[in-house]
Amino acid sequence: MQAAQCQRSQLRQFGAVQTESISPSVRRDLLVVAAVTLATFVVSSLLELNERVIAFTRPMEAYQVDELPTTFVAMIVALAWFSWRRSRQTVEQANLRLAAQRELAEALTENRRLSQRYLQVQEEERRHLAHELHDELGQSLNAIKVDAVNIRDSVTGAPEVTRSAQAIIDVSSKVYEVVRTLLRQLRPVALDELGLASAVQYLADEWQRRHKDVRCRLSTEGELDNLSEDVNITAYRFVQECLTNVARHADARRVTVSLRRSCPTGGRFRLEMLVEDNGKGVDPAAPRTGLGLIGLRERVEALGGRFDIEGKPGAGTRVFAAIPLVDDGTKVNA
Repeated sequence: MQAAQCQRSQLRQFGAVQTESISPSVRRDLLVVAAVTLATFVVSSLLELNERVIAFTRPMEAYQVDELPTTFVAMIVALAWFSWRRSRQTVEQANLRLAAQRELAEALTENRRLSQRYLQVQEEERRHLAHELHDELGQSLNAIKVDAVNIRDSVTGAPEVTRSAQAIIDVSSKVYEVVRTLLRQLRPVALDELGLASAVQYLADEWQRRHKDVRCRLSTEGELDNLSEDVNITAYRFVQECLTNVARHADARRVTVSLRRSCPTGGRFRLEMLVEDNGKGVDPAAPRTGLGLIGLRERVEALGGRFDIEGKPGAGTRVFAAIPLVDDGTKVNA
């Protein structure tokens, strides 16, 4: 609502600026018209121009040339009417354009609000699903593994039973690792328990462990552990998605991740996030078929932030985002 009021205020200011910029020119034009009219009257009076015209056109009355002054006056009046009609249409079109701009601003605000709500619901569903997997499936797998261990250790003289029990143990352990990976993807536990800085550090460490041929460097600056839930999860997903793209598409040998809480101007804090690599690069103007970066842009802009991608083929890629904050870390209304 505050964003919509702000945008309406900006549009009103824009209209006021337009009015102020037009009014002086209108006044000048009216002064020019008045000056030209007065000058014409003075010159015509001094030179008796009308009598001269009548005397000049009287011999050509057979050709109705003496009616030309009246015709010219009528044409001038018609042109004035034509100009008035066009000016009315211009004003109407300007009003329609301003109304369309207001409707577009309101629609963008509503779309941003709906996007933010959708992302909140999505994260709530992920959290619920992660808890269900941890509480139900995780405990069930642990119970299966414990029973298989008991069977393996209690049975003697039956190698087939021992091998089967060991196979169950191995499969249970493998499935549990898969579940743990899904849990980290659905909802980073470290984010809830340790805060943003530690969660991103753990994410970068795990990514480095899986991609040993790429050097990953993480740097953090400022207080990052008292941010709001929306900012925390957006920053975590930003780093997660960017590292995933580096692994899949960049063919890089170095990637740098930076999180910084700063206050550039005006006393408003913001969280700046940057991921750079030295891979094959991307063309920011090229159409994108994947939804990852589109989803990131939606997340950042839903919080009133800014999202930019810079890259050139063969020169690496730079993904930057900034989310406005207030002093306690909660998000500023867009």
